[in-house]
Amino acid sequence: MNNKEEFNIIEKILCIIPILFILAMFILHLILPKKTFSIEEKRYLAQNPSIKLEEVLNGSYCTKIELYFSDQFSFRDFWVNIQDGSNQVLFKKWEIC
Repeated sequence: MNNKEEFNIIEKILCIIPILFILAMFILHLILPKKTFSIEEKRYLAQNPSIKLEEVLNGSYCTKIELYFSDQFSFRDFWVNIQDGSNQVLFKKWEIC
């Protein structure tokens, strides 16, 4: 194999990885049980809203479904901790400057 073929293979693999990650997160979203309460945040999490024509037409359904997906994605506590940790590092970095 020459360098160009190796580069093409690596490029294809790097393009497939994000797609596989998104697919895995979608499957986990369907399989894992939904949480009702977040102990870390001390609040109730949004639940799947029922579809009502009135809410779809006035746009409030979109807001409810957005809140539901932001509260119910897989390994949410892990991702929230990652964000909190990165925010602490970034803010400490800016305080030093």
